[in-house]
Amino acid sequence: MKLSNINLLETLNSPEYLPILATFSERKARKKEILFLPNHYENNVIIVKKGKIRVYLAFDDKEFTLSILEPGDVFSTHTRAYTQCLEDCEFLVSSAENFRKIIKQYPSFTFNIIQVLGDLLHNSITIINGLVFKDVTERLVEFLVNAAEEKGIITEQEIKLNLGLNIEQIAMLVGASRQTVSVLLSDFSKAGIIHRVDQRTLIITNMELLKSLGS
Repeated sequence: MKLSNINLLETLNSPEYLPILATFSERKARKKEILFLPNHYENNVIIVKKGKIRVYLAFDDKEFTLSILEPGDVFSTHTRAYTQCLEDCEFLVSSAENFRKIIKQYPSFTFNIIQVLGDLLHNSITIINGLVFKDVTERLVEFLVNAAEEKGIITEQEIKLNLGLNIEQIAMLVGASRQTVSVLLSDFSKAGIIHRVDQRTLIITNMELLKSLGS
């Protein structure tokens, strides 16, 4: 689930914003590498360029995934969240102070940031609402339906969905164990609702029945 529908990377690559892009430094990190710890001493703004970055909270032995950042997503490191690469990734980094100067210098860019912040708030409330008021089945159904609407490819009566996430990563997003998600997906498959192509791709064969499980 993306934090925002706005791709800041595309925006920054437009001619008028290339001077802004030049103020960012580029970094690379390996799969499973922790990028920033809670309340990181550097207050930075990052924009994902390649790969996926997991944002999560951790308390004792429990972890709560807030989202998976994808290319074009933006995030601040000065929070109570951990950030970790789910795969080899590249990202752009700017100090928060420099980012504030950018916003002052390019007022039109501020509109894009406001849209992003609005999406962040909306998505955060959606995640919290799901964890508090919905069971695991409803959360998984909601995740699949939203993913299908965002990136699904319609083929005749089916929807091909390349999630780019394995079962463990999906479980992180819906706040469940890997085993529970695996069992639910298996049940959906037996019911003729989905067909698993591989670990990261599935086909939704009955969207209406899938949606009914989440209501």
